[in-house]
Amino acid sequence: MKKVLSLILFAATLFVASPTFAQSPNYSSGPVWRVNYYSIKPGMSDAFWKDFRENFKPLYEEFKKEGWITEYKLYLNPVTDHPGDWDIAFATAYPNWAAIDQLEAKASTAVAKHYGSREAAMEAAKKRTELRELVASHLAEEVVPK
Repeated sequence: MKKVLSLILFAATLFVASPTFAQSPNYSSGPVWRVNYYSIKPGMSDAFWKDFRENFKPLYEEFKKEGWITEYKLYLNPVTDHPGDWDIAFATAYPNWAAIDQLEAKASTAVAKHYGSREAAMEAAKKRTELRELVASHLAEEVVPK
């Protein structure tokens, strides 16, 4: 009995101590950002911005209202370093790592409602490939130095 109790206490100590090891003495964790970098296809800039205003903005405002994301931002690239470089970056902040995994399941109803159906949403996504090309996609965790 004493051996079992000791084992349980040891396991509980490891369970409680493990989050402590994950914390950094140098910074506090903030939101997690996904940044997608796009190259807008020639002549498609106006169509890209129209699609953003009509589809992305209302949906992402809804996502913010629901607390599924904390922020979204767009960045323009003023300097082209090479052919195929990105023109616009779309950054989305999630409250934490788990929120990224949960967004698709939570947002699917809002997306279907916005487009009228899941099929219409998929068709709109396919049409976006005519407007822009994904150059890169990166995840980054925002940190606050201590």
